[in-house]
Amino acid sequence: MEASATFKGEVDKTQIPPLNQKRILAFVNHFLINTCTFLNEFALNCETKFVQLERQLQRTEAALIILEAKLASIPLDNEVDTAKSSATIAANIVVEEKETPAEEVAPAKVETKRVRACEDVRYKKFFKMLHVGVPAPAVKQKMLSEGLEPQVLDKPDSILEDGVIE
Repeated sequence: MEASATFKGEVDKTQIPPLNQKRILAFVNHFLINTCTFLNEFALNCETKFVQLERQLQRTEAALIILEAKLASIPLDNEVDTAKSSATIAANIVVEEKETPAEEVAPAKVETKRVRACEDVRYKKFFKMLHVGVPAPAVKQKMLSEGLEPQVLDKPDSILEDGVIE
């Protein structure tokens, strides 16, 4: 009958020998030392990875600054054409003034006709921006700020009825 009493949880606790305190203290100390060592190594590993990440971020930032400087140095077709055409127009006006009276000098005419969107003077610089890698949403926002239709970028070969060429 005593065997069945032990299975029901009726153990006489006065009969159990006391735990060895030195052994328990050794286990607790071992646990604490191992836990502290693990946490120190984990913190050192995390700090090393953060330093590597920071260096990589600094390299990426430097590369981005260099890329922005390179992009800023690329003249847009519109700017180059304007500078050339302004110089050409000024030279032509000077030559014409020498040859004809001032009343007969006419300003350069801008033709309006059916033109492909990518060849239109108004949209040419935006297609160039896409070509050098500027994100399309940024280009479309710039077009909106200048009063142009951003949907034109999606169809570069579409024909514009009111196209402008120089």
